[in-house]
Amino acid sequence: MSRDPRREEWAALCARLRRLAGDANWFALRPDFDDLAAATRAGEDTLDGWRALEAKLARLAEAEVNQVFRHSEGGDARQDTGSEARHGCPREVCDRVAVAPAGAPPKCALFGVSMHELP
Repeated sequence: MSRDPRREEWAALCARLRRLAGDANWFALRPDFDDLAAATRAGEDTLDGWRALEAKLARLAEAEVNQVFRHSEGGDARQDTGSEARHGCPREVCDRVAVAPAGAPPKCALFGVSMHELP
């Protein structure tokens, strides 16, 4: 994996994407989210746009009282069965690695396609 800060930032964004989508829905900013996702998938450099959207969502969430209930996500308590494989970004944009059963790659939330299995 590289030590490119932008790739690391893309990986972190990708890992938070599901939560960002939920926040965008919650705060009626889904069109902004969808526009950024479409531009990213079209190959545009949208990292600044994602930063801005995430900052806006963070400000809105900060002002909200019951955010704990909205994000009552459990931990990633998955047992390693030994048959899991590591999967990477389908477009080589980030360094995110997801673990999933071999032969059943997870879908990249940003690009909408299956992640590729890593060696």
